[in-house]
Amino acid sequence: MGLFDNLTGAANEAAAVLGKSSDAAASGSFNKDFGAESFDSFGGDTQPGKEVQIAEFDVPASTEYSWGYGSAQNPENQGYLYVDLQNGTGTSLDGTIVLAQETPTGRGKRVVAEYDTTRLDSSKSDRAQQVPLPEQVNHPKVTQDSKLTIYFDGNTSDTVDSASSDVIFPVTEYDLSA
Repeated sequence: MGLFDNLTGAANEAAAVLGKSSDAAASGSFNKDFGAESFDSFGGDTQPGKEVQIAEFDVPASTEYSWGYGSAQNPENQGYLYVDLQNGTGTSLDGTIVLAQETPTGRGKRVVAEYDTTRLDSSKSDRAQQVPLPEQVNHPKVTQDSKLTIYFDGNTSDTVDSASSDVIFPVTEYDLSA
């Protein structure tokens, strides 16, 4: 084993702790917290027993994205979810949210994670009460024109209102021009 092998191994170990893949440094990764306003669309009517898309983010040119950021091995640098979906009158909506990746045509959908919303709105500021979402490196990065999407299966029929809802969805952005 030569010096290069030792350096590569050390770099990969550091990347694992920091929550970045070995190619992240070359492509320039950035941690972001998406609010409702970060998505191209957010909100919509819900029905019990049916997953309805409530959010979509189209990945722009020269970037790639993945759900979550940081590493589960280092809780201090990983992202944490906060989701308080509300209707137009400020009533919280309960159900299941599904984080997904989709192809540009929408025909290919990969579910990344599912959560019961009653677990996600405990505290916006106390990480001990939040659900961690480290970067989902076991899924491919979402490339140009593909989408990060959120589906919601509400316990009741209602409408998710983007202006009333308060959400934090951690994502990693890769700037391919960096």
